[in-house]
Amino acid sequence: MSNNDSEHTARSKVLVALDGSPAAATALPLARVVARQLGARLEALHVTDDAARAAEVLPQLQHVLEETEPIQLRAPVHDPAAGILEAAADPNVVLLVLTTHGRAVEPGRQLGRVAEAVIAATSRPIIVVRPEAAAAMGARELQRLLLPLNGTPTTAAALRPVIELAGQLGASIDLLYVAAPHQAAAEEPGSIGAPRYVDQPQHEWPQWAQEVIERLCACLAQYPTEVPVRMYLAQGEIGAEIARFAATHGADAIVLVRRSHLEAGRARVLRAVLGHTPCPVLLVGAPA
Repeated sequence: MSNNDSEHTARSKVLVALDGSPAAATALPLARVVARQLGARLEALHVTDDAARAAEVLPQLQHVLEETEPIQLRAPVHDPAAGILEAAADPNVVLLVLTTHGRAVEPGRQLGRVAEAVIAATSRPIIVVRPEAAAAMGARELQRLLLPLNGTPTTAAALRPVIELAGQLGASIDLLYVAAPHQAAAEEPGSIGAPRYVDQPQHEWPQWAQEVIERLCACLAQYPTEVPVRMYLAQGEIGAEIARFAATHGADAIVLVRRSHLEAGRARVLRAVLGHTPCPVLLVGAPA
């Protein structure tokens, strides 16, 4: 390792947001594992605008944290999401880890209000953990990442930070293109659609898969040649099919590109995946 690499590793931080609830604490085991994989320092973050609340929560957090994991307290902050975003803007933070919700989530919602506000406002890589699925997943290393593609250059280019992260993790990448029923062709110039014979991939599959890997991944996402890449094709409703594929193929995390600010009616795939997947979701933002 070069001196520059050593200095970068010494400064790098993985930030995990905790509010003192058992639900939020389910992000901690994965955050520890990923920090070790990256050779980064793990730092816990608690945001509050209530000094009395902080006095109550901090001893609870100290109880679940290890001695080597410092707590960063952001106070006074009127909006917890703003405090998390402020902390995550630190250039030394390479990854933010949080749960889909902390103390409570409204019925019918996949994301709590704080998590949704944070996800919608940052382009930094974020790992989102569903508390309900954390126990079944366990704290295993991220060795196999599932990257669904929609064939557009914008989505592929937005994956660059995740591709770099995959190289640092030593993870392999499974690319998945889901051909949805009645799916319209992408209007973005340079997009790649599904093979013409989706139900008979042998007709053009090798050429199509190679084009996706070379044009979208090698050129736009710029993945390192040492990162193993496999290409898959599936049919079905996109969100449900991504979750099903991740479960049956043993994905350690699903990588999704956020192309909106999570306004009502937007991010349908993200919400569908969060509602069904048993594994963490690694999110990265792209221009809306």
